[in-house]
Amino acid sequence: MAGTTLCTDTSEAVELFKAQGLYLKPIAKLTVCVQLPKLKEMGKSISNWEVMEKIKRMAKPHSFVSLKIIKSTMEFMRLEGEAETKTEIKAIIQCLDGRTIKLSGFPEVLKVKAAEAKVSHPSQHDWDSFFRDAKNMNEMKPGERPDTIHVKDLPTKWFSHRQKDRPSEQVVKRVFENFGEVRCLDIPMLDPYRKEMTAVKSNGLQTFSFNTGITFDLYVQYKEYISFVKAMDSLRGMKLLYIADDEEEKAYTSCIKVDFDKTKHLSDRSIKKRRMEREKLEQ
Repeated sequence: MAGTTLCTDTSEAVELFKAQGLYLKPIAKLTVCVQLPKLKEMGKSISNWEVMEKIKRMAKPHSFVSLKIIKSTMEFMRLEGEAETKTEIKAIIQCLDGRTIKLSGFPEVLKVKAAEAKVSHPSQHDWDSFFRDAKNMNEMKPGERPDTIHVKDLPTKWFSHRQKDRPSEQVVKRVFENFGEVRCLDIPMLDPYRKEMTAVKSNGLQTFSFNTGITFDLYVQYKEYISFVKAMDSLRGMKLLYIADDEEEKAYTSCIKVDFDKTKHLSDRSIKKRRMEREKLEQ
């Protein structure tokens, strides 16, 4: 399944909606920084492959799910690694941080630094300051205050009814009601007219990625501010985990993007605007 990865360790799973096999799992990533030697001879180069192999060897008996170079300069190389669990990441950091490696053909030893990677996710300060400074918002009105979350790249099959190729609004609502009472939600993919609406960009209507049908986007608006906060906090630094309800009980993870809505997508005015557009297109 595109965008999903087989998961071999579900020990850190947090229940989201068991009836649908849905859980949350902490993202376990670290960054590794290797100080590079000065290249004194022309034509001599540092092997990226060798650096990565040395790092993997140093981390043993622990292993990475993935390890890649994210930045390389003349002075240092920065890598990002992912493991199955937070526990594993902490153990790998202990194996690497403050240690040294030696590359073939270079006399000096290279210092290695390792630390847990920071996960980008909006904080309360982000939405507080956004809505405080936004001139065109009215905090008395739903959709114009911190009450709506925008989630991207949700695997369609995991939210469908009986494994259909479309997400079920009912299933989605029950999953997100975990955090509190939902006032309204919108799944652009389920609106047959939305693609035509978004063609009319001059209306100031939100445009969407219509994905490939494999994943979908979602807007969820909560009645209470506390429910919005709970949803944002619970999804921070998490992947979605699906445990199949079969004999094998295979598990898969998927990375989702979570943000607070800044576009008034579920304000009464925007909902009305879309409804009028739809009626025009239906005629």
